[in-house]
Parts: sequence; C-alpha cells; structure tokens
Amino acid sequence: MSEILAKWLYQSRRELKLLSLKYGSLTTNRLSFFLILLFAIVPLTLYFLFSGITYSIVQIVASYIFVTLLFGVSIVLVITWFESEKLFQNNVQGFSFVPLSKSRIDIGFFDFDDGDVENLLRLINGLPAEQRIVVRETPKSKQPGNVRFIFTFLDLIVRKGISDMDMTPKESLNMLILERFTFEESEINPSTLPSSYSKWRTATKDGRYDEARKDIAKALGIS
Repeated sequence: MSEILAKWLYQSRRELKLLSLKYGSLTTNRLSFFLILLFAIVPLTLYFLFSGITYSIVQIVASYIFVTLLFGVSIVLVITWFESEKLFQNNVQGFSFVPLSKSRIDIGFFDFDDGDVENLLRLINGLPAEQRIVVRETPKSKQPGNVRFIFTFLDLIVRKGISDMDMTPKESLNMLILERFTFEESEINPSTLPSSYSKWRTATKDGRYDEARKDIAKALGIS
C-alpha cells in the first residue's frame, strides 16, 4: 500500500511540476481547477458515458462530489509539499546539507556555544536562523576564524561541496555566509569573499587544506 501511495505522490508531483512549467501564467486556483477537470471530472464522465451501467442521479452526483473532494485534498497536499520545499530552499539559499549529529560534534574544537550548535543544526535542516553562527579561534590551530575556514567548513557539510561553483551559486554562497555566519570580534567583509573563495579553491585543489579538512570533518563527526 505504501509503495502504491509513494508512486502516486511521485506521479502527482511530476505532473504538477510539468504543468507549472508549461502553464506558468496559471494561478494556483486555476491550475488546481485544471487538474481536477483533467484527472477527475473528465475520466469520471467518460466512465459514466461508456460503462454501460445505469446509475441513479444521486449516485452520479455523489461520485462527482467524492472524486472532486479527493483530488482537491490531494492537490492541496502536493502544493503544500512544494511550497514547503521552496521555504526550505529560500532559508538556506537553495543549498542542501549532509546530516549531522549533535552528540558527535566536537564543540570544543570549534569553540561553539549552545546557540552556535543549535543554529548549525537549524542550518542543515533548512530552518531559519535564530542568530548567526560565531566562528572563533579554533583551539587546535590557535588561529582566529577566517573566511577560508568557513569555506572549508561548508565544503564538508554542503552536499557535493562548494569547491566547483559557477557565478550564480557563488552569489548564493556569499549570501549564505553573510546571513548565517559571523566572526567573534568583527563582521565578515562581503567585498573580500570573491577573492577569498578563489584563493581557497586553488589552495584546496593543491591539497594545502587537507589536514585542516580532516580535523574539521572529525570534529563534525563525519570523518
């Protein structure tokens, strides 16, 4: 039963997405009416016309009401699903993240407080931030937090990484960093992000951050 429902939901989402792309000017209400007409009213009408079975007016009307309500509720659920995904994407600039376990994060390595951990978990779960994650001096290196540390950090927790991005995703990455991270004693300078990213990317490809990556991955519990 669950497999049948899963296939039905997949097909419904697929058809709705295709229709949205094809009829982008349709409002949600008009699109919903179109879907109900196409997948509920028309098939049911054809059934009554060609089934060869005689039904009473009450049965016919009841059938239309039931099928319309059923498809209406289904469409609401599908639209709600899509809208929730949009909200998740908007909250994290369209990025998706690998799962992290709070119990496995080495708080001491990052010098995180409870608020930082909570907002990190909110980030990877697509939830709005209550406050920005503070990047401090890391005890192991005794180096103050810097943008390239954040790049390495994100490269490990963003699915597929961030080391090979074109212009549009890099703009989203900059917004993500500015909205979700800050330094302990200063704000992140947005004007330095493009050049810092280029230097970080080159250094990463040359293997200069390999040890740092291993340490951060271990501290995140994903090594």
